[in-house]
Amino acid sequence: MAGKPAQTINLEATDKKGNLILLGKCTRERLVRAPFDVWYTKNFEAYTVDSTTANQIKPLLKNKQFLLFMGTWCGDSRREVPRLYKILDYCRVKPSQVQLITLNNSDTAYKQSPGHEERGLNIRRVPTLLIFENQREVGRVVESPVTSLEKDILAIVTGQPYEHRYKDPITPKPAM
Repeated sequence: MAGKPAQTINLEATDKKGNLILLGKCTRERLVRAPFDVWYTKNFEAYTVDSTTANQIKPLLKNKQFLLFMGTWCGDSRREVPRLYKILDYCRVKPSQVQLITLNNSDTAYKQSPGHEERGLNIRRVPTLLIFENQREVGRVVESPVTSLEKDILAIVTGQPYEHRYKDPITPKPAM
């Protein structure tokens, strides 16, 4: 069959400690299977969505795209990513609006994916949730929320002043 080869999704690798990790484009469904289900399911089920704030952001997410970078090896990712998915579920965000990219933790490819989806996006910490509208980044939540995931997302999608926890002068400002 002619054409370009399909990109591997849910690529599995072993880190230097012998732990299974995921690399590159990934499906949420892979996170709910062993061995990742142990932390994913626990953190998803334990989280209570701030429904008051989530109800405010729900109508504002219909035309947004989400790019989520995480490491299956990273404690912050293991805590925050299931919570983010619970909020996105509550807000009825379609799976097609969310692209999950898992990054490496090896010395030679630290915080990189095999397809280099992180290139040019200034991904320094994981998890990082980038929120896009019309192919333009409108904001990001980096590593952990400043106030709460719901309130941080609300600030971003309503255009309120918001700076993630690790704002630095290197981060490019979005074009106005």
